[in-house]
Amino acid sequence: MSGLTIIALAGLLMQERAPPHPSTQAAYQAPVIRPFEPGRDFAQDLSRGDAAAGPQRRPLEAPVTLEAYVRSYEFAPTDTETAYEQGVAAAEFRADQAAGRLDGSWRIVDATGRKLYDLVLSDPGAGPVEGGWRSAEGSGVATSDGTTLTLSGAGAMTLERTVSGWRGTLAADGQVRAVRLLRPR
Repeated sequence: MSGLTIIALAGLLMQERAPPHPSTQAAYQAPVIRPFEPGRDFAQDLSRGDAAAGPQRRPLEAPVTLEAYVRSYEFAPTDTETAYEQGVAAAEFRADQAAGRLDGSWRIVDATGRKLYDLVLSDPGAGPVEGGWRSAEGSGVATSDGTTLTLSGAGAMTLERTVSGWRGTLAADGQVRAVRLLRPR
């Protein structure tokens, strides 16, 4: 019995681990564009009345009926809320501008418009494009160098830019067919 235990232990110790996927070997780098981060003195400018303002909304003491509203269902946003929303919108706009052409959700369809694969890609604008794909048959890793989209375990698609997305040929399952890469609706 002890010999069997030693053999099992030796087998566990001799197992080799698979090398990590190439995309996991890159060290984390902070994003080039930082999200909106207000300073410590944000909305504390007494000359504008920021800190001296009293409460704008009374607490509810009873249910509000629909007839109580004249025009708007919401109170006007405060300066702080408006500045925060503008900062978030600006940060999102800058992040979208820094993203590459393949960033986001995509769908590969055949010539008849039938869905073949759904993709989610991360395109930093410079460097490798990475993501994932899924279909009724399975899922896996998707990578691109800008001219070829590789669906690991499924096939590869040549990429040619069009007005509404991308087109090319998909080599999968031993056949080559014309396909389009479109944004899902």
